[in-house]
Amino acid sequence: MATKGDRILSVFDFDETLIDCDSDDWIRKLCPGGQVPEWMWEKHRQRHYMEFLEHFLQYLHDNGVTPKHTLEFMAEAPYTDGMEDVLKFIGKNRDKFDCVIASGANTLFIEATLKARGLEHAVNKIYSNHGYVDDKGRIHVWAYHKHECTICSADICKGALLSEYVREQAQKGMTYAKVVYVGDGRNDICPCKGLGCSDVVMPRKGYKLLEIIEALTPENKLDAKVIPWEQGSDVLAVLESCL
Repeated sequence: MATKGDRILSVFDFDETLIDCDSDDWIRKLCPGGQVPEWMWEKHRQRHYMEFLEHFLQYLHDNGVTPKHTLEFMAEAPYTDGMEDVLKFIGKNRDKFDCVIASGANTLFIEATLKARGLEHAVNKIYSNHGYVDDKGRIHVWAYHKHECTICSADICKGALLSEYVREQAQKGMTYAKVVYVGDGRNDICPCKGLGCSDVVMPRKGYKLLEIIEALTPENKLDAKVIPWEQGSDVLAVLESCL
């Protein structure tokens, strides 16, 4: 059993990291003809993401798509090659690892994919936008919180949430020897900036996070060690090396 200060905290983005697609792109296949109406995209272009998703989910509801169908379809979203093995490894080594998902998607979609594969036991906490199904059979989503971060998306600041989790754990007497952060996108750079020299940042090859990290000036470079990844086996090798 790992003692206080020996545990590893693994943090994962969801879209394009755990799953090998964007959940918005995946779920829009449920639209008639597989296309989102053009008027709806305007909200997305204006970065009013949660407002866009609310309109989108209402559109699905109006076209007879039930929450059950929506979440079952979401559960079929493909995991990135090897990422199921990563979560299974964490689940088998709960005495050494804690696992957090920090995502701009929503809890309903994330939980659907985890439960479909029996992986929910591997995750200690999900930080994502809220979601629920009302008594009329319609899915609703809303932003996780308000924040003033200029780096992250408007609905969620991953840097603040990672700091919150580590602080809450410290209040319980739990500190971490290392944080391993695995992500791909622009809003993953914020939490990475707060990590220290004993931590690891794993940006996905060919995606925005790695591009941003490589463009950092020497005075602004990350303190954490940077190890790019291409498939889940790359992440698994880093986690196994922590044992």
